[in-house]
Amino acid sequence: MVLCATMTLAAGIAAIVAGLLAALAGANIRSGRYFDRPAVARNRIFDPLLSILKWLLVLAGLVILGRASRREAALVSLALAVLGGYLRFIRGARFQGWLLRRDYDALRRSKPGVPEAEILHELAYRRNPRWGDELIEQMVIDYPTIDELVPIVVKMERGFRGFRSRAAGRSGPARRS
Repeated sequence: MVLCATMTLAAGIAAIVAGLLAALAGANIRSGRYFDRPAVARNRIFDPLLSILKWLLVLAGLVILGRASRREAALVSLALAVLGGYLRFIRGARFQGWLLRRDYDALRRSKPGVPEAEILHELAYRRNPRWGDELIEQMVIDYPTIDELVPIVVKMERGFRGFRSRAAGRSGPARRS
């Protein structure tokens, strides 16, 4: 009986760990450029399927843990909820904006005679060197103060892809009339 409960606990923990590893794999794949992804990951249903898989594994693991020990399942659920809340807070727009402003103030103090545009350019380039100089220069031209630059940098870091068309509900080429 004890061996069965131990095996059930191990199976539940293994399913949860597999779900967390699926989440890590998805984050790793999404962090790179789209065309650097493996061919299977460029399919448009890959990300939703991976997301469903990770949630199914985690929930199945919690159910299996719950069958073996409700206390263990409650503790793991609480730990996952705390970690999820922490990640949500750290990745949140408010905290990321605070980090950008803190870095801006530090750059301003370390380089007192440098124009604000150069400081904003260096700040954006330090955080996202893959964006390239041209994009960052255009952003600094369009958003010349730190208060204007912060929201767009945070949106772009989160994968902001532009504004959607109101008529079609999606962005795309203009239709001929």
